[in-house]
Amino acid sequence: MTRAAYLDLDGTLLDPGGRIVPDTLRAVEHVRAAGWLPVLLTGRSRWVAVAIGRTLGIADVICELGAVLVVDGQAHAAIPGALPVPREALVRALAALPAEQHEPDAPRMAGVVLRSAAPAEALTAALASAGLNGWQAVDNGPSHRPLADGRAARVVHLLPTGVDKTAGLRRHLAHRGLDAAAAGVVGDSPADVACADAVPATVVVRSADAQALRAADARGLRVTDAPGATGALEAVRALTASRAAVTAAG
Repeated sequence: MTRAAYLDLDGTLLDPGGRIVPDTLRAVEHVRAAGWLPVLLTGRSRWVAVAIGRTLGIADVICELGAVLVVDGQAHAAIPGALPVPREALVRALAALPAEQHEPDAPRMAGVVLRSAAPAEALTAALASAGLNGWQAVDNGPSHRPLADGRAARVVHLLPTGVDKTAGLRRHLAHRGLDAAAAGVVGDSPADVACADAVPATVVVRSADAQALRAADARGLRVTDAPGATGALEAVRALTASRAAVTAAG
């Protein structure tokens, strides 16, 4: 049976500067050595995520917060019919939202990424008020950049309703014919925590995001002692050890 480890990038495999560090490589190598398939699960754009995957030797990538799958070099919409996205309409609607574009010049296949001090639920309501009823805002954790007025912000993705990391994960499982019971997720954001709906074996990498930690606690999920890539290595060791124990017991 093929087992898969779905690995977040920012705050998980990468250091705070977005760099690959030794524990990044150790975590990915541990996944492979255990006989698992490593899969990236990230909010990064298709182009950036695929480039990082190529560097790490990972061919399967779920990117743009679940909107896009890249399997063996081929891109697929995570939700059939979700792409292409009317980006121009979304950009025009931003004037009605209490937020700023996070990466205004970065190309993406799906949606728009914002920095906002407002909760995702408020942004979803604002989208509906702007006439975009089929869209939602999905929280992907704290931003390392504040708003223009100096307030702390969170990274929020505007995507078609029903598109998120969990949906992308389910689509990948189906595409590869994998069993969710034989998979694990490692990440640090609320969007990663929500993946436990699809893959109960979700381990949360410790971070300064109190919102994600509260969500993990509410679900009874394991949280690593260490943050970042060291925490990711701790998490994949725990995942593979627990699955090995289940297999041995069976």
